[in-house]
Amino acid sequence: ALAEGREGTRVPGALDPFIIAIRAVLGHQVTVRQATAQAGRLVGRFGDPMPEGAPEGLTHTFPTPTALAALTQDDIASLGMPGTRARTIIGLAQAVASGGIRLTPGVRIEETVAALAELPGFGPWTRAYIALRALADPDAFAVGDAGLARALGTRDPKQMLAIAEQWRPWRAYAATLLWEGA
Repeated sequence: ALAEGREGTRVPGALDPFIIAIRAVLGHQVTVRQATAQAGRLVGRFGDPMPEGAPEGLTHTFPTPTALAALTQDDIASLGMPGTRARTIIGLAQAVASGGIRLTPGVRIEETVAALAELPGFGPWTRAYIALRALADPDAFAVGDAGLARALGTRDPKQMLAIAEQWRPWRAYAATLLWEGA
């Protein structure tokens, strides 16, 4: 019933899973508007300038894992982010730059999510969101997500999981439909 009339729904992904992972960190416990502003500041300060002839409005590339890994907590916190978020960004960038974590299609999702859990700042919501958007896990479900909680009518994680059980192994698609207001 959730997908009725919406059979073409797809889970949104990204060309660069690292960008989605960083955006998940930026988007944790803030509004979409705040996360977008933080991403813009991060890109504007630490990304490389776009080459001449780039589409209007695109001024910088997203910083690479290596570029972010070389920053200090104070560098990132100077953008108006909490120090804990800055540490999380640097930790992820270092893990990706060193090859300790691979955010690429075809990785073993369970292993990657477990490796993320070892990094500071990667709680269940962030790991699930990365699995859903960056790693294309069709069964990922971001328990505790404010939009999903609203759509399901509960903020209780156990109740959210119980409701979502009916959509297994396609909970990422259900989450997408719920986010879209289906």
